[in-house]
Amino acid sequence: MSCFVFQVDLTDSITDDRTLAASKVTKASEAARRYASALFDLAQDKGALAEVHKDFQAFVELPKESKDLAILLGSPAFSADEKVGALTEVMKKAGFSGLLSNFVGVMARNGRSQDILGAQIAFDELYAKQRGVKRAVVRTAKEMTGAERQRIESILAKAVGGEVELSSEVDASLIGGIQLRIGSQLVDASLAAKLDRMNTAMKGA
Repeated sequence: MSCFVFQVDLTDSITDDRTLAASKVTKASEAARRYASALFDLAQDKGALAEVHKDFQAFVELPKESKDLAILLGSPAFSADEKVGALTEVMKKAGFSGLLSNFVGVMARNGRSQDILGAQIAFDELYAKQRGVKRAVVRTAKEMTGAERQRIESILAKAVGGEVELSSEVDASLIGGIQLRIGSQLVDASLAAKLDRMNTAMKGA
């Protein structure tokens, strides 16, 4: 995916870890959840849930590829007008839906650009719940292979008796094996044992 060039000056912007954290959001704030709920209801009314979900997933990948966009979302150095203008350009160039584009613009206008990625997490949770899909988050010390990911998904699907949507996080400081959460619940002992055996195999790879 191509990078975007913004018509704003990044020279004097804040580029510390707090600013770039916008591209590494892993949970939604209460404000982000309120915005996501409003977007979900509107998209549902318009029959556009699948389209908005797909576009929102694509949007959150952009700050990972563009440091400028990550800075723009998280830095207080830019005015609301600057953020709205730059984000409007991004949304138009990427061809995202008008509904999502307007939503992102409203959040930026209201001083909530730092919560946009969190809103995507909350929207994703609502969409999964609406489809009856269980969401799970697995944390490992290193990136999983495709085969390892598929194996975890298979174990989880059997455990919950249905489809599981798995997202992964890498935490290099994690030394206690695989950590897994399904919704707000930690895995039970029997499932944890299976994952521990898998973790041992991963360490030996």
